[in-house]
Amino acid sequence: MILLADLGATNARFSVTEDCNTFRFDATYPIDNFHSIESLCLAYFEDQNLDKVERAIIGVAAPIIGDSVSFVNTDMRFSIEQLKKNLFPKGLFVLNDLALQAHAIIDLNSNALSYIGEGKISEGPKILVSPGTGLGLAGIVGQEVIATEAGHINIPVKNLGSDLTIMITRFIEENRRSPTYEDFLSGKGIIYFHSVLAGYQDPNLTSEEILSDRKDKYCRSTIDLLNNLLASYLRYVTLVWGSYGGVLLSGSIIESLLLEEDYEEFRRVFEDSETMGNFMKKIPLAILRIPDIGFTGGLHIAKTYMK
Repeated sequence: MILLADLGATNARFSVTEDCNTFRFDATYPIDNFHSIESLCLAYFEDQNLDKVERAIIGVAAPIIGDSVSFVNTDMRFSIEQLKKNLFPKGLFVLNDLALQAHAIIDLNSNALSYIGEGKISEGPKILVSPGTGLGLAGIVGQEVIATEAGHINIPVKNLGSDLTIMITRFIEENRRSPTYEDFLSGKGIIYFHSVLAGYQDPNLTSEEILSDRKDKYCRSTIDLLNNLLASYLRYVTLVWGSYGGVLLSGSIIESLLLEEDYEEFRRVFEDSETMGNFMKKIPLAILRIPDIGFTGGLHIAKTYMK
């Protein structure tokens, strides 16, 4: 039996697989309710009456460099070797959480895609981008997945339009640092944009409430600005990666932020390059809809590396 764990910045999701093709006993826990990754795993095992789970595939919202892992948006940290010794002596595979999800793309089912514009996902290099509590990006080249921290790139002030420039200027004044794309293209960014646009009149609105109310002028302006920024970010990272195989978007924020009525303008901004416009027009762009994408990616890893 192999544990499949997708540990984001807000929630920890667990399941197990025995055949590397299906998973069961899935459960979700708030990350902040636990002091360590071991206590999270043990709580799940106890709740599901599981024992003899001595192998694990764990995706974490953190860069994986060496043995020590520190989450980006929470205080949790752990040693890979110590976790393996204490809980998973027969095998432990730790990777970035979006890299875990990107493994689901290697054997991609075309039915899981909703295209924005022309073109179809191909065999070339691809990127997966997922705004959530933070902003994740992973590259897929052939059978290899490459984790990144591209959400932490600073946003350039030039050529973003007056409203976005105002947002950036206000952020710098309030935080005394330049914003990253993750600061804005995330749950906290949705709330920040709306707060500034509404003059801080509705401080208790959640990101879900803002994205669901397209009739309110401040909510609508928030959605339009975020889609504009996201499309320009995707253009930027597409050119950096040379991801002519396609650009894939995932996550619950995307489902509410980017609707079919937004596709035409989104595609226009995505393709808007004075020097590489013809290249950008050829890039497939799609929303990826795979339920339990982290577990699906985990199954691919289990079949490939741990079966």
